[in-house]
Amino acid sequence: QKKLGFRMLMDVIPLDATLVKGSHGICPKDRAHHPLLLTDTPSVLAGSRIAATEVYQIIRRQVLG
Repeated sequence: QKKLGFRMLMDVIPLDATLVKGSHGICPKDRAHHPLLLTDTPSVLAGSRIAATEVYQIIRRQVLG
């Protein structure tokens, strides 16, 4: 179908999460390569380490005040 120029449904991203391979979303083992969150207001950070799921709320509080 593709060679003839017809439109076709291509299944390139599986809906089953167990079929997705790679290192997307995995934190590096070496802490020197972990992501950083910089702020001029240290009080918004709960501690020296924060969960990735907390980043949105921290940024939102900073922007909205």
